[in-house]
This record gives sequence, C-alpha cells and structure tokens, in this order.
Amino acid sequence: MSTGEGRSAVGTGAEGRDGAGGTGVEGAGDHPVSEALHLIRRRLGALPEGRGNNYWLPTRADRHRRAYISANSTLLRAAAEHAGLPPEMLAGIAWREVEGLPRAVDDIAYGVRRVIRALAPGPLARRVRDADKTSMGPLAVQVRRAAEVLGYDPGALGGRQRRVVVRAVREPRQNVFIAAAYLAQLRTECDFAAVPAERLTPDQLQELAARYNGGPYYRVPAAQRYGRAFARDLGAAVEALG
Repeated sequence: MSTGEGRSAVGTGAEGRDGAGGTGVEGAGDHPVSEALHLIRRRLGALPEGRGNNYWLPTRADRHRRAYISANSTLLRAAAEHAGLPPEMLAGIAWREVEGLPRAVDDIAYGVRRVIRALAPGPLARRVRDADKTSMGPLAVQVRRAAEVLGYDPGALGGRQRRVVVRAVREPRQNVFIAAAYLAQLRTECDFAAVPAERLTPDQLQELAARYNGGPYYRVPAAQRYGRAFARDLGAAVEALG
C-alpha cells in the first residue's frame, strides 16, 4: 500500500459499528460474511469501543497520534495477537496512518470513483483510479486488500460482498483487525516469515512497514521512506501503547 494516508483524528468514538449499527454477522443466502470477518467480529464483541476516530477533522500533530494509540491500546494489542504480530508493529503503523486528511475524504473519493467508472465513457473512466484501490479507515487499508485478507476474490466481488467488505474496512475497529491481517499476510512473503513475533528485529519490522506501504513495490523510494519513518517513530508509538 500505502493503504493510503491516514484519515483519523482524535475526537469521537467509533462510528456506526459497521456503518449501520452492530458488528454482528450480516449477510445470508448467496453472499454470507466470510469466516475471517466473522472471527474478527466475534473477537470485537469482547473488546471496548474504539476511540479517537473523528470522521471530519484533519490532524497533523503527534499528540493526536499518541492519543489515538493510547486510547485504543487494548484494541491494537488484541488485533496484533489475533494476527500473530508484535503489538509494536501495529502501533507503529497506527502512528504513521492516523494523521492526515479526514477519513470522510476517502469515503467520498470511493463513491465518486465508483460512479465515474460505471457511467463515464471508456477513455475517461480509464483515467480514474480503481475505486477498490481507495484506502479507508484509521489504518488506511485499500478495499481490494481488505477483500483479499477477508477471504473474498477482489477481482470478482459481487454487489453484496463488496458492500460487506467496504462497511468492514470503514468501521474503525474492524479496520484495525483488517490492517493486522494484511500485515500478517505480507509477513508470509518475507525471508523472516518463520521468525516468532517476539523475536522480529527492528530491521525486519521496518521492512514489513515498507511492504505495508508499497506492497510488491516496497523497494521503491517512497515505500522505503515510509519504512524509515516507521522505524524513527517506533519508540514514540510503543511509549503511547503503554
């Protein structure tokens, strides 16, 4: 990725719990909720509400990053455990992603891209970014990446499946678990895939952060800068995690 720039600021509590109330299993018939998403929602049932997920306001201040990580320490630790990651890995990604433009910008961009690519003439539509590459939620996960880690085929999402995935990746608490699952997936592609979570080195965590930003192109300069920034601020993120 980047799964994109973060779109969260300190302020409100978790909004909507899946956008329409409740984190229980939804979807039946031909397009049930995937087992991976079902397990995430079951785990969330025992966790506190998310905090600091302001939808409208931008933020650039480190104090907002610290406040988000501190307020959501239990959630971040649970998501890291669920994915077999050290909690500092997820805290470090949160430090990088919960600043920037408000998350409402991503939601609007997703809707606009979907409409244009569906209705515009071919040449114009091809100039518009694929809506499923839009990053959403406090840890900025692309819709297509969320679909992959949740067990859906991102190239063949039906309408109901896409709605389930988009609601999940937009909901702040589920977003954190999805981001952790994506990091775990990326880790399987690394030379250190078999290293226990508690024995991952700082250099290995930095590489994983670069992969989170760049995906298969993690060696490009932008992704490498992301990895170095992750490493630089990791101590502050861990301190905020408590």
